[in-house]
Amino acid sequence: MSIEATPLSRHATVASVISEQLKGPYPEEHKKSTFVQSVFNAMNVLIGVGILAFPLAFRYAGWLIGSAIFIFCAIGTNYTAKILARSLDAAPGASTYGDMGMAAFGDRGRAFIGGLFYVELATMGVAMVTLLGDGLQALYPSLDFVTSRILCFCLMTPFEFLSLRKLSVASLFGIISCVMLMVIVLFDGLSKNTQPGSLWDPMETELLPSDPSRIPLSFGLMMAGFAGHAVFPAIYRDMEDPKKYDKMVDITYVLTISVYVAMAVSGYLMFGSETMQEITQNLAVTPGYHKIFNSIALWLVVITPIAKFALIMNPLNVACELWLQARPTIEAWASNGWKQAMFSAFTRVAVTTALVYIAIVFPGFDRVMSLLGALFSFGISVIFPLMCYQRLYAQSMSVGRSCLNISILAVAISMAATGTAWSFIPHA
Repeated sequence: MSIEATPLSRHATVASVISEQLKGPYPEEHKKSTFVQSVFNAMNVLIGVGILAFPLAFRYAGWLIGSAIFIFCAIGTNYTAKILARSLDAAPGASTYGDMGMAAFGDRGRAFIGGLFYVELATMGVAMVTLLGDGLQALYPSLDFVTSRILCFCLMTPFEFLSLRKLSVASLFGIISCVMLMVIVLFDGLSKNTQPGSLWDPMETELLPSDPSRIPLSFGLMMAGFAGHAVFPAIYRDMEDPKKYDKMVDITYVLTISVYVAMAVSGYLMFGSETMQEITQNLAVTPGYHKIFNSIALWLVVITPIAKFALIMNPLNVACELWLQARPTIEAWASNGWKQAMFSAFTRVAVTTALVYIAIVFPGFDRVMSLLGALFSFGISVIFPLMCYQRLYAQSMSVGRSCLNISILAVAISMAATGTAWSFIPHA
């Protein structure tokens, strides 16, 4: 397996390097996405491994509060996805999330969102390692915790040496596997007549949670499923007919919410207070299901992180390489082909090693996803878009619209701060 390294220099940017990776062997005119393709791309961004934690979020928050949190996250992010396009239109030439930050807050805005974005990618990487490790332990119960994480390193690292063009097929596989997981959960629930794990004989659930101290953890678990706004500017600029962007966002959200509601409601009804961090863990330990379907579900949980990890880590790896190679000594040493390839390989292995170590020290898929949603998804999907929109349209915005934005912003900041703090507080 060869390393496809892109020549780097201290003047390169992450965007320019990734653009080179995406180029084919023969240049051709770029064709913009149709309406249906844009819907598919947006769904692919939104629907991810966070879907596995939605039943747990309702277990933590109960039906009433959980539904309120879910509705706020869905409607709030739908609204901010639309105002992202307005903010881009206010800055001629803006085509990325960083450009929007630059237009609203200058270089500091771009630097802030860039840093936040890379830390979010690292957290997503830890979530993938944790998910894969849990899946391996479910398939092979004799594996201990640390060994499963070391196996994650061995399975994930080789894919980081493939080009971005070869990795892009993982995006298609990701959305298919998530939908298949939902179908398997529904099938299992309908195929079993007695609890636990039956939709015909549901477990006891709670309207209001008996342990309110866990409610803040549900903030991030819910929001993690709506974290795709860093990519929405690119989807908007790539549409054949940008005037249909709002309609595209609405259709995407209707389809995505349908998948989330099906998974959340069925999973919580089937297992109630026994709902585990990932719904597939419940399927693995509950007797009475068709073994072949549960085996498929567990293998999907194993394969999905392997397929998506390298794709998610690519921008972070490139950023680390550029940061290190900005030093003249390293730049001079890695000036020729084989040294550049060695340097790139060392950086990617080091980044993966660091993330696996964090996954060992900071275990728990629910905590990782809660942190991802509370600290990063609220910031990228709600808080920062609203701040940019307020800054760019402050002079022409109506009082009603301004009050609405400030109200959403206040609620989002409160939920993000509380959810982030709760992700680090140990609970029994």
